[in-house]
Amino acid sequence: MPELDQSSDTANSQASFCLADGLGYALQQNHRSVIRLNLQHFLWRQVFGFHIHPSVPTDLEKVADVACGTALWLVDVSREFPHFQLDGLDVDLTQAPHPKWLPSNIHLQPWDIFSDVPAGLEAKYDLVHLRLLVLVLSGLDPMPVLHHLLRLIKPGGYLQWDELDTVNMHIKKVDPHISAPALQEIKEASHAGGRHDWILELPRLLTEAGFQDAKIHFYDDPPELIRAFNDQHLLTMEEFAAKLASKGQTEAATRFTRLIQSCYQECVNGAALCFPRVVIVARRPL
Repeated sequence: MPELDQSSDTANSQASFCLADGLGYALQQNHRSVIRLNLQHFLWRQVFGFHIHPSVPTDLEKVADVACGTALWLVDVSREFPHFQLDGLDVDLTQAPHPKWLPSNIHLQPWDIFSDVPAGLEAKYDLVHLRLLVLVLSGLDPMPVLHHLLRLIKPGGYLQWDELDTVNMHIKKVDPHISAPALQEIKEASHAGGRHDWILELPRLLTEAGFQDAKIHFYDDPPELIRAFNDQHLLTMEEFAAKLASKGQTEAATRFTRLIQSCYQECVNGAALCFPRVVIVARRPL
């Protein structure tokens, strides 16, 4: 196992998600990333036990999934609510199935969340769902995106945002004496000096953007899924390292790769990095 320099912290570590700034989408887009996204979807489904949060009424007609990725959330919702009209919006739809392989009530359409809302999507949806924009918005002001999301929703309609809680992430151990310096450094890198703490401020930010009744709900890893989530996080780290390498940041990419190798062994020994999840639900006023 590579020896780790335990003297580094978030401020001076070469392994930090502050490096995501300016990368756009900070992960990869290939068959490995599609597999990771699909695994992620199934794991989140196990934790939540729902696709649409129980606080959202299901007497809906038109639903959008923004940044729909591989479109599995839409496929699951289509099975449960076959009468819904479901639109998947994403700047890049190459990770989703071919349209002819999707249920007939699912339609995919390109849209960049940073661009203006097309006239045909203005106030169209009873529910807008999105998940995992934390890295997409890293280092950016989220307010313009929140205003775009508001404009997609019908008056009285709902927003559901599923996200990672990087504030309360922690390392779980089967024995408190287990050493896990690599996982600790990955934890500090993911925290990025509080860069993503705004996630827990989303109820306030959404209210400032014009939403109402914004509430946040917290979900942690059940014990039987701790290992599965940890390994999925390592896949995410691998993608981030590869993206850094492709942008010429080879030293930081190498650091992440060494950490991932050490993190895996620490997980075998009974330690794991846990990212709790949050679901924020809000409404557009009537």
